[in-house]
Amino acid sequence: MITVLDKFHPDKHYFKTPYPHVVIENALPQDLYNKLAKDFPVKEMQEKLPLIEGHTYRYLANDVLNKKTIPVSEEWQTFFETHTSQTYYEKVLDIFKNDMPYSENQIRTAIQVRGVDETAGDMVTDTQFVVHNPITTGTTRTTHIDNPQELYAGLLYFRQATDNSTGGDFEIFDTNEVVGVHKLKGREVSQDTDKSLVRTVKYQPNTFVMFLNTGKSVHGVTTRQNATVERLSINIIAETRSKQNLLFHLKNA
Repeated sequence: MITVLDKFHPDKHYFKTPYPHVVIENALPQDLYNKLAKDFPVKEMQEKLPLIEGHTYRYLANDVLNKKTIPVSEEWQTFFETHTSQTYYEKVLDIFKNDMPYSENQIRTAIQVRGVDETAGDMVTDTQFVVHNPITTGTTRTTHIDNPQELYAGLLYFRQATDNSTGGDFEIFDTNEVVGVHKLKGREVSQDTDKSLVRTVKYQPNTFVMFLNTGKSVHGVTTRQNATVERLSINIIAETRSKQNLLFHLKNA
């Protein structure tokens, strides 16, 4: 079972501040990455899936593994099975265990893929194809905090060989604990929030970044300049099943 965490070494890839996160370059074996990149279903998603907020397509694990809305390669099928599995979930928890703010009772549980069985268990996992169409101004993700249901989030980048743009990089910020956000702007933090940039993870092929989601996990994506092709990535997440079961609280979230 090959995962994006197989090369993980805590001394090299783990960062405690400003909140726990992991950065791994060349995360997957190159031959596997090349196969996945070749078979990333960009055109199929654009043809068959709804466009979200005018710029984004998402293809979720339940649709990939069970509904099979768009057929994927055997390598992608295995990738999605692996990264939504109990084994992978436990591996992520072990990485973050020394900095975990949530109780064992909250997170140490049997998981299922989101959307499969809405009556079983408290935690669910998801893996998603994400395609961002090129936009001419701004960014698809301003500085924000993720859904308070979310336990962790990972991004594996699939920058295309023909992508000559600049930007699209992942930014990690240090702030005081955020208590309120703009819900209608994707939980964007207020412009007057005192924040400082700690780390920039370049949008490069086969680069993986993952973070523990807390009330301090402020991050964003830099503006892409001269973008003519799609920005491609894979989201790998775990979250609580119920919207009433939040891991932390944000005003207006």
